[in-house]
Amino acid sequence: MKIIGGQTLPLRNMNNVIYGRQTLPLLLMLILFCSVKAEASIMQNDLKIKDVFQIYGKNKNVVMVELSKEIIDMYDVTFYKSITIKNDSEALTFIRNCLKSDQDRARKIKEITSNGEIVSAYYQILEENSKVNRFILFNVNQKMEITLIYIEGELDSDDLITILFTTKN
Repeated sequence: MKIIGGQTLPLRNMNNVIYGRQTLPLLLMLILFCSVKAEASIMQNDLKIKDVFQIYGKNKNVVMVELSKEIIDMYDVTFYKSITIKNDSEALTFIRNCLKSDQDRARKIKEITSNGEIVSAYYQILEENSKVNRFILFNVNQKMEITLIYIEGELDSDDLITILFTTKN
């Protein structure tokens, strides 16, 4: 006999208990899945740019894109999110401040400034002991169209450049 939760159960019924032989592998798989999913969703949360997506993502004159795993799998990308904002100087100032905050932890791959302000940037967030590379791309053009892209995956910076600048025939 085994007492669980105030109930006495015969030992032959232990397979039906949550820690029984049949449910333990399922429970372990669920825990593993949740920890992997949590790690993927945490990746962007430690960056200041996450606020750009949260604050401006549903505004007028804004296009926000988050690609599904099926689309991005072929590029070794595990997460892709972009936002394009048209003609919003307040958003531009906010984004530049977020970039300044996040670039403390980043390797500058490319950064272009004009009149002391960032107009184009390509950063790789540095992570110790991680297979996942994280990238922030930013651009503002002459028409005040602001684009911010966050990408993570197993690809390296050369792979990302190839993907971004290779045209399909």
